[in-house]
Amino acid sequence: MSGESRGRTGFCGIVVFAVAALAAFAAGAQSASTGSGQAYPARPLTLLCWSAPGSPVDLYSRVMAKLLAAELGQNVVVENRTGGSGIVMVNALLRAAPDGYTIAANTITLSTMFGEPNVTFRPEDLQLIARSQVDPYGIVAHVSTPFRTIEDFVAYARRKPGFINVGGPFVMSGHRVAWELFQEAARIKATWVPYQGGGPALAAVAGGHVDVTATNPGNVKPFIASGKVRVLAVSSGRRLEDFPDVPTYKERGWDVVRYQWRGMMTKAGTPKPVVDRLVAAVLKAQQSAEWKNYLRQVTQLDGFQGPDAFRAQLVQDMQEMEAVKKKLGL
Repeated sequence: MSGESRGRTGFCGIVVFAVAALAAFAAGAQSASTGSGQAYPARPLTLLCWSAPGSPVDLYSRVMAKLLAAELGQNVVVENRTGGSGIVMVNALLRAAPDGYTIAANTITLSTMFGEPNVTFRPEDLQLIARSQVDPYGIVAHVSTPFRTIEDFVAYARRKPGFINVGGPFVMSGHRVAWELFQEAARIKATWVPYQGGGPALAAVAGGHVDVTATNPGNVKPFIASGKVRVLAVSSGRRLEDFPDVPTYKERGWDVVRYQWRGMMTKAGTPKPVVDRLVAAVLKAQQSAEWKNYLRQVTQLDGFQGPDAFRAQLVQDMQEMEAVKKKLGL
């Protein structure tokens, strides 16, 4: 089974929302209650975000909070709980009652948490609501390098194994997994240089401190406009509208299709009618003109998955993350 058939949506694989599916969720939403007979939601919701205000995840959270409020008829208040690469936020979620009034934004970073020494929660402690968006990875080079194309980069890396420095977020991240899979497929070897997030890694390549960085193309636009970097290739299934001249790994012969994702979750044990109500609200929100405009602004793709498909995605990401960690001896 290919990566795309396991749920890694390509550019043209944007979800077509079936009327029947929406009607089924809406029917469950009408009968949603907290178990006390009180219609859900009867009061405002809190949406936890594990990164600082102004970050991409924070922006996603605030856009989704506004759209969910319109669908649910209650305010949705974003609360930033930073620290521990998301662990602080997940612990806060798990201290809340399983009633659907505390939800949380999540990203592929969630797949890196389980198994860490200071993590006491398990995937079973979380109820996934929906995956919302997918964000491809890319390889970005400083303009001073001889890399005009991805073929230039690969040829150079094969001639000088380990010589090229590749900046990226953290020692282990979704970016690192995508990079390691590409590196294996292209039969090259470079040196990973970890930074404390995608922003610092991108700043490093823009400043010429590393040769290339593994980042998300949507973050690169200001640096391209200033003439500091160029995008060599992207990990999406098809070329991106904002980068029509940039090839995908796959079209150049490397079968690597990878995405960073963002979505919503709550605490396990939340009543199913409440979960169904939340799923229906996310599904409807992602059909709005405001959501589609947001995706265009951040150069990302709609990637809706319901709870079951989303959990399967998380399990797959966890397995791939562990395989890469084992390979690297981390």
